[in-house]
Amino acid sequence: MKVLVYGAGAVGGFFGGLLARAGEDVHFVARGAQLQALRTRGLTIDSRQLGSITVPVSTFESAAAAGAADLVLVCVKTQQLPGIFDDLAAAVGPHTVIVPLQNGVEADEQLSARFPDAAILPAVVYVGATVDEPGVVTHVASGTIGIGANRDQDRHVLAAIRDMLAKTGQPVHISNDIHRERWHKLMWNAAFNSVSAITGRVPADLLAQPDARLLIVNIMREVLAVGRGCGVDLRPDDIDKHIAWTEGAAGMRTSTMVDREKGRAMEIDGLLGVVVRKGREVGVPTPSSAAVCALLTAIDLGSGGSGGS
Repeated sequence: MKVLVYGAGAVGGFFGGLLARAGEDVHFVARGAQLQALRTRGLTIDSRQLGSITVPVSTFESAAAAGAADLVLVCVKTQQLPGIFDDLAAAVGPHTVIVPLQNGVEADEQLSARFPDAAILPAVVYVGATVDEPGVVTHVASGTIGIGANRDQDRHVLAAIRDMLAKTGQPVHISNDIHRERWHKLMWNAAFNSVSAITGRVPADLLAQPDARLLIVNIMREVLAVGRGCGVDLRPDDIDKHIAWTEGAAGMRTSTMVDREKGRAMEIDGLLGVVVRKGREVGVPTPSSAAVCALLTAIDLGSGGSGGS
């Protein structure tokens, strides 16, 4: 199976690098300093759990240069997704499977609209990884993938894709309710990624501040209400579980916080703007999410980013 990893950042670098180490036929699409580093020094995964791993990798500037693939792992940031469609089309054949390993809850819808004949598997990914310098992925927490299917006709490929992704050595499961899993993760990201990026404080420290804690809980309550309005089985105890887990994750930085520190465009619309937009669609007010989204958008535009919604 020829695998194309579109986006060689933290998520793509981690899972794609581990597939390459396992001897799979993996190719990366990367740009700029990351592309140059991968070509000259290979990909390094500096992991607390796995140690330091360096693998030579096949890299291209475009999917058109890489050619058709059997499996495409889409690992770009949510705001970058529409901009890759024309290039991605060169890699998508009649039997290609596309798995978006992204934050957010909309990637599969956007990909299906552009590639209606491809098997597109919605996914949820959990991994504590960042790119702190070109060519080096720093990995500090577990790497887990869940995959599902929106259409019955795509279910026949689930087992094969699960088995391929499991060659990373990381846990991979077929989800019975992938939309709940994605919204469950969105609940955490919408609250903690956004507030940590604005304040520069890590999530566990934010919970120690009563006012910040209340803001975070209010955002998660809004995600819960919007998700339920969209037919997703979110529950009040999901908030309690997120809080309890985060209180034990001292020192962990969020990806949006790191993006702001590095002067990169932040994932605002895919993590928080979506809550505001879908809240309007289903008639659920989202005042806390809207206020924080407006602040993040102002910060992002001020630093040359693309802004939110």
